[in-house]
Amino acid sequence: MQQIFSNTTLTVNQLIEKIDTGELGLPELQRPFIWKDSKVRDLFDSMMCGYPIGYLMLWECPTLEKKKTIGTDTHNYESPKQVIIDGQQRLTSLYAVMKGKKVINSKYDEKAIVISYCPLKNKFEVGYQATKKDPEWIYNISEVFTTTNITKLIINFTKKLAEYRTSKGEALNDEEQDLISESITALSNLKQHTLPVFDIKANAEEEDVSEIFVRVNSGGVALKQNDFILTLLSLYWDEGRKEIEQFSMESTYPSKDKITSYNQLTEVTAQDVIRVVMAYAFDRARLKYGYKLLRGADFDKKGAVDETLRDQRFDVLKAKLPDVLNVHNWHEFLKSIMNAGYLSGDLILSGNAIYYTYAFYLIAKYRFNASYNENLHLTSLWFFYASLVSLYTGSFESTVENHLNSIKELTSLEEYKRFIFSRVEERLTNDYFDITLIGSEGLAVSGRGNNAWNAYVAALNILNAKILFSKSNLLVSKLFEPGTDGKRKSLEKHHLFPKAYLKTLGYNDAKINQMANYAFIDWKDNMEILDEAPSIYYPVVCEGRSPEEIQRMEEENALPHGWENMPYEDFLIERRKLMAAKIKAAFEQLKKNVE
Repeated sequence: MQQIFSNTTLTVNQLIEKIDTGELGLPELQRPFIWKDSKVRDLFDSMMCGYPIGYLMLWECPTLEKKKTIGTDTHNYESPKQVIIDGQQRLTSLYAVMKGKKVINSKYDEKAIVISYCPLKNKFEVGYQATKKDPEWIYNISEVFTTTNITKLIINFTKKLAEYRTSKGEALNDEEQDLISESITALSNLKQHTLPVFDIKANAEEEDVSEIFVRVNSGGVALKQNDFILTLLSLYWDEGRKEIEQFSMESTYPSKDKITSYNQLTEVTAQDVIRVVMAYAFDRARLKYGYKLLRGADFDKKGAVDETLRDQRFDVLKAKLPDVLNVHNWHEFLKSIMNAGYLSGDLILSGNAIYYTYAFYLIAKYRFNASYNENLHLTSLWFFYASLVSLYTGSFESTVENHLNSIKELTSLEEYKRFIFSRVEERLTNDYFDITLIGSEGLAVSGRGNNAWNAYVAALNILNAKILFSKSNLLVSKLFEPGTDGKRKSLEKHHLFPKAYLKTLGYNDAKINQMANYAFIDWKDNMEILDEAPSIYYPVVCEGRSPEEIQRMEEENALPHGWENMPYEDFLIERRKLMAAKIKAAFEQLKKNVE
């Protein structure tokens, strides 16, 4: 078998020189710079103690043309021979401190890493006001590594400290002066610290690289296909990667100044964006093929890399990514999910359902020129269906790729509509609602929630159901709006047959916590019900309500008439049927909106 890696050692100074000349690229394959300053401090402390600081893994990439720089430099170096795939944070830390460069933090702000050093105590600290004012400390060790005259630096530091001691009526003795000189010299010599290096050859496939990474890094997480795609972006279109990460980062917190990707349904990751753009731009769901596409693989020539193909595909990516990252597109799409009744991220068990549906939304808008209303209803229908049947869980990539291949052959919006309807109706038959949904693959399960239960809640939202037992006539949907939760949840899942009551009848938790035994109610009402049998508490709840009101309340919340007096097992059977009927009614309404 051909050897795909070799072992060597390099000094820190040699590595820095490789970065400066462009021989070694730093594409941030794992993550943006995320180390805390305290970890950088510990890194230098370990080196000063003579301890090992781990290995580096480099991948030979002779065809690569550009690298991602760190700090504030914006130079592009031609043809880096290697990229680093393990040790990014360590090498970035060493480079930034020893070169006096700033890094870009997770919010894309420039940040200087300041590490202070006390020569007399041989101690490192994160730089702060105390170390800045104290003459015993070198506030920023970057000056030790960037100076062209270390002897002069030592003399100046010693002189300043001696003057400070004298002002306090003390003296800096000869032994201390020698210790200062030795310590600062030793600090400066850390540039000669050696690191073991795994050199992976250019002929290694990404699967090999990932496997090597896992096997030699016991604390590492397996590299994924999106990591390799991000590497390619760093090398060939760094601005694109930065835009992806910015979009992802902004989804995690609200902005007062502008519309961003922030929303109440999902926090976006770089991988999510990559999945969307690969599906939208290249009709690919398998990220493995997405990576090969962007690398320039010619599938007609057994995957041989073609730089022309690579450039062409990056041109497609550059043309399509702005559609994906357009915040107006994003929020218009999210409205379609909420229109499908999914008003909270808690109701969405698969993030992939969001992102692949978003790809479909973009395809409909830009490839088939769907209007906003048309697209909203089509997307709502598809998302409701996909969430209900768990379309995007398990081995979903092959399913999605099959869909994308079918869509690729379509030429009009009408054909796209027929595709949506055919896939949905193929699965959501009468037998599905009448048999499958009420069985063990649907509502006949216990636990906090599954896709069938979440679809039921979504159905309540679509059908404008009012909160069970509530005297306020408040819609269930209103309880999902931001800001309605106080210290306690305003929306609680209530056991219709209370838990304590069923325990007295001998039922175990699995039977007690059946989905059909749950209903959403206002927590204030829950406090009043406590643990009485439904035959006792329900008549109290119904006091003052007309028969018509009671009937409406039961119908809206899938309660069989006379349920409070039913044997528990019979109640479960009948309620599952009514819950499935609610889901079907919501589905039919979404379908009608499209028609």
